[in-house]
Amino acid sequence: MKKITVVGHSAFDYIFIVDSLSPKNQSSYIKEWKRCYGGGGANISIGIAKMRGKSRLYTVGGKDFKRYENFLNKNNVELILKRSNEKTARAYVFNAENEQIMYFYWGASVEMKNMKGIKSEYLHIAPCHPKLALRMAEKADFFAFEPGQDLKKFEKKDISYIIEKADIVFCNETELMQINKMTELRGKEVIVTLGNKGSLIYKSGIKIPAITCRTVDTTGAGDAYKAGFWVGFMKGFEIEKCCKIGTAVSSFVVEKIGAQNFPSMEKLSERYKNYFGEKIEI
Repeated sequence: MKKITVVGHSAFDYIFIVDSLSPKNQSSYIKEWKRCYGGGGANISIGIAKMRGKSRLYTVGGKDFKRYENFLNKNNVELILKRSNEKTARAYVFNAENEQIMYFYWGASVEMKNMKGIKSEYLHIAPCHPKLALRMAEKADFFAFEPGQDLKKFEKKDISYIIEKADIVFCNETELMQINKMTELRGKEVIVTLGNKGSLIYKSGIKIPAITCRTVDTTGAGDAYKAGFWVGFMKGFEIEKCCKIGTAVSSFVVEKIGAQNFPSMEKLSERYKNYFGEKIEI
């Protein structure tokens, strides 16, 4: 199987379950919290590897990254690491019923602006510094682009350039509206994630329904979707089936706290068959 290079953040996630998100100048009780491995780039890479794919992660690790580095290596993720004396990036995520708010500390990820682009046959550009995204796009044979929460950092000309070159674009509904104001998406293979409403293959208008499950924490659900998508894509499956695999993978991740709760292949296959009525061979 060919290898997928993923460029993006590695981070420590601090995830809190609360009764409600606090109004201004008020507080709310924390019911449960957990420190987890996270970061969009790392989440996607781990997911691909755990589903028997091959992934290469190009990322930044801070002075406190050693244990995470060992974890990535143990899970068969090939790592190209930029080291920093700053603290590794952190995400602080607060989950209430049907609501989530996140704060992101870049920390060591600031180093991304100085990282060189590397050659990739297949590439996923997860949220990262715009300068690095541009350098990676220039050296990729085939790539998917996901601006995510870092969309606000991109200038219009840079978004236009990357999307023009991209083979696949991933975004959510809010990002789709923002991108449409900045550049032309007509004719592009755009996959729009819709949260608990599923996902949409933008060009064809095909809607993929979400899988009903008990949702505890939606952190990393989109990353899990993309990991599943890529594994299917590298098997040569059509776009719709790749999206269905992504949907099935993400349904497992939201059932627990943390972004890297990937299922075994047996459990994934069983849920996929039960919901979509067909077998998958991964």
